[in-house]
Amino acid sequence: MVIDDVALTTMVREAARSVDGLETGGILLGVDSTDGMLIRHAGGPGPKAQRGERTFLRDLDHAQNLARSAWAEDGSQWVGEWHTHPTGGPSPSEVDCRSYMRHLNDVDLGFEEFVAIIAGFDSSGGVILATWLIERDRIRPVAAEKLTPSFLQTNSRRRKP
Repeated sequence: MVIDDVALTTMVREAARSVDGLETGGILLGVDSTDGMLIRHAGGPGPKAQRGERTFLRDLDHAQNLARSAWAEDGSQWVGEWHTHPTGGPSPSEVDCRSYMRHLNDVDLGFEEFVAIIAGFDSSGGVILATWLIERDRIRPVAAEKLTPSFLQTNSRRRKP
C-alpha cells in the first residue's frame, strides 16, 4: 500500500479537527495496481457530513464530486475510506466492519478489497494512522509507504467508474 503525500496531508489535517471529540473522515481515491494499492487522494467530510462521538456519515454529494474530479485528473477511483476515532484505538469497530462488508458485498460497487484508514491520537495529541485492508474473509493491518516514482509505472487494474 502506497499513500501519496497529498492524501496523507489531507487526512492528518482533517483528523486534527476531531479534537472536538467528534469523528470525521472522507473517501480514499487511487488505483489498485498489479503492485498493490496506490492512494492518490483523500477527501474531507464535506459540508453536509454528520459527525458524532462514535459515528461519521460523509457528505455523499461532496464525495461524488471528489471522485469525479479525481477520475478526470488521473484515473483515480474509490478504493476506500478513512475516519477518526477520537477516543479509543485506531482499529475498526463492529460498526466499521459491517459498513466495509456492505461495500464489498455490493456487486454494483465492484470491490475485491477495500482500504480503511483509521486515525487516532497519541498521548501528545499527534495524529496516528492505522491502515487496514478489508477482504471478504478477513480484515488485516497493512503497512503504508510513501509514494515512489517506480510505483507510478505499473499497469493499473480499473473497476468501472
